[in-house]
Amino acid sequence: MTRFEKELSGALGAYWKKEAEKELERVKKDLKEGKITIDENGIARNCIGRTLHDDMLEKVAKVSDKVNVEATRAARDEETDKVIEAYKASCTGPSEEEMFEMRAAFGTGTTVVDIFTGKKIRL
Repeated sequence: MTRFEKELSGALGAYWKKEAEKELERVKKDLKEGKITIDENGIARNCIGRTLHDDMLEKVAKVSDKVNVEATRAARDEETDKVIEAYKASCTGPSEEEMFEMRAAFGTGTTVVDIFTGKKIRL
């Protein structure tokens, strides 16, 4: 059972149940106003065209039978892969400010790894 399901069921108390019910009403309103859309393949997107993450997708699935949870997740994975590939293609390494922040966080002389590119950076 997800956190939201616990809230909605009342397992976490009356306050959280009421808040979860309010949240579902907000989601219904967002669907009606087009702030959340569901395309012909059942893929749910937010107001800027991004696929929904699981927390919001769960709520949309509770109020709409048009959403396809698996198709939305697959589209989100594709979207994420494209963003990572674009980052890799445009990455020129950390700026001086980023280097300063990393040195402050990890210490001078430490080697960190950019998890997207695999590039090792000596601070």
